[in-house]
Amino acid sequence: MSGLPEMPPAGGDGVGHRYIPTPSHRDFGVRCLNYLTNRVVAWIPSHNVRQFWLRHILGVELGRNSGIHLGCFIWFFGPGQMRRTGLRIGEGSIINRGCSLDARESLTIGNHVSVSPEVMILTTGHMYDDPNFEMESKPVVIEDHVWIGTRAMILPGVHLGRGAVVAAGAVVTKNVAPLTVVAGIPARPISMRYLDPEYRLAQTRNLFD
Repeated sequence: MSGLPEMPPAGGDGVGHRYIPTPSHRDFGVRCLNYLTNRVVAWIPSHNVRQFWLRHILGVELGRNSGIHLGCFIWFFGPGQMRRTGLRIGEGSIINRGCSLDARESLTIGNHVSVSPEVMILTTGHMYDDPNFEMESKPVVIEDHVWIGTRAMILPGVHLGRGAVVAAGAVVTKNVAPLTVVAGIPARPISMRYLDPEYRLAQTRNLFD
């Protein structure tokens, strides 16, 4: 995918902002759209139906041959917000079953990214030391050919460089340099990928996927 933001300095986080709810974000229509997206459409056993909804109703920028599998949950504030600062997924990427994608702030996923089942990617959280417990959002960027293992968690502001690997169950709190393998809580480098990946992920369009 072209137009990916540049990698911030090692260990840095994305620039965030505070979020203060407004009545429009509590609008009944938006709540209905959330319900339909995550409780109905997410469980329809047809890639074509789900992709049509994501592209044309929510405004997700979904690349060619990419797929979001059954049971994925997408957080968002509304279709207008999604089109301005929401979810972008490049070509040939796979978001497996039961993942959670937080698109309340910009979430950019590159080409041929493999996101394993039950991964959680967060862009927004509460400020625990704020007297009003306000929310703060920071964009997340995942570059091409990243592999994220099952039940890993990516926290707000993280940038995963091209070809990085996140081990199953890891919690990523800081940027990961290209081709670096990280594991643990919090995730730390444990190895490297020594070949620059150029593969294309095999896509499946089976019923009930």
